[in-house]
Amino acid sequence: MALAWARILRGRGIDDLLERSAALPPGTASLYQSSVDRPAAARLAFRGELARARQVFGGLLAAAEQRGEVRSGMTFTVQLCEVELRAGDTVAAARALDELAQYELAQWAALAPEVQVIGRRVLAALAAVRGDPGRAAALAARVLQASGPGAYQWDRLEALRAAGLAALLVRDPERAAGSLSAVWDHTQREGVEDPGAFPVAGDLVEALAEAGRAKEADQVTGRLGGLAAAQQHPWALATAARSASVITLADGYDEAAAAGLAAAAGSYRALGLGFDAARTLLFLGRVQRRFKKRAAARDSLEQARSGVEALGCPGWAQAAAAELDRISGRRAAPAGGLTPGEQRVAELVASGLSNKQVAAQLFVSVYTVEAHLSRVYAKLGIRSRTQLARALGASA
Repeated sequence: MALAWARILRGRGIDDLLERSAALPPGTASLYQSSVDRPAAARLAFRGELARARQVFGGLLAAAEQRGEVRSGMTFTVQLCEVELRAGDTVAAARALDELAQYELAQWAALAPEVQVIGRRVLAALAAVRGDPGRAAALAARVLQASGPGAYQWDRLEALRAAGLAALLVRDPERAAGSLSAVWDHTQREGVEDPGAFPVAGDLVEALAEAGRAKEADQVTGRLGGLAAAQQHPWALATAARSASVITLADGYDEAAAAGLAAAAGSYRALGLGFDAARTLLFLGRVQRRFKKRAAARDSLEQARSGVEALGCPGWAQAAAAELDRISGRRAAPAGGLTPGEQRVAELVASGLSNKQVAAQLFVSVYTVEAHLSRVYAKLGIRSRTQLARALGASA
């Protein structure tokens, strides 16, 4: 097991270890401590091969439940949550976290401090992906306070990653670069060569480029590109292409670089990395808007907004919507100033359904409904469901 983790963090395969493990008689150690399938599934997640990672972790979770291994079940549930966070599917990630409630606290009370730290850093990541920067930063800060330089290092790095993503959402590139650089520097210092183990490279390049630190962005992209090529790493190859385009566009608009970002978004989508795809298009749309490529910007931003809304990331959807609102000559909204999605949510809410019921009917998350409803209230100048029903009734 230890050898398997050492290899995957160095970006190396472990097929031979899986074969040797399969030939061994069943052991007495718990699954999370002994199964080589666990680091193998983590490596799949690092590389962006999420469907296969879900399958392996799901099998391990089922085996842990059959054997009555509470700690193993908790570990695999957390890792399934992390797979969904890489995809950006906040609904599935939250569902995985809810599964932890099945484990009785009394059964692993001795793990309480560790469990609290793990829980907070996963919740920080969930908040960052949903687009709640205040909550993400607060939870990340608690993890960093609880884990000193030598303790819970993995949790500390993940908390820094969540804080960096939250800073990017609020357009604070220097703060984002500070958090993300700490993670990137650690991976270099400790010889972590799988760039997807702590996938900060693309976000770090974006932060550095927006902060005007082109030389540092070039250095990150150069190392990322080398690791991606050497390992034929799907996530890293897409991210290296994204990063190179981000750096080029920091110097001025370039059609080839814009096409490169769109292609990177397509590569992410093919891997099931919807959040990375949408955020790549959000960055592209911002650049296109800045250089007055209005039609292209509108298309990129609408794709970005649609992508994050589908994943249950209302804060990021609002960021895309704000950029769309800044495009002069934008398409006229439907009657009342509402988009089709906002109109549908408004009608269902006005009919008396709860946010949860609306989400179920539209097959979206509650957070998407809340984001739509917030925009509806702002556009119509109202503050309550009663006022909404009156406004829609008057409109009709």
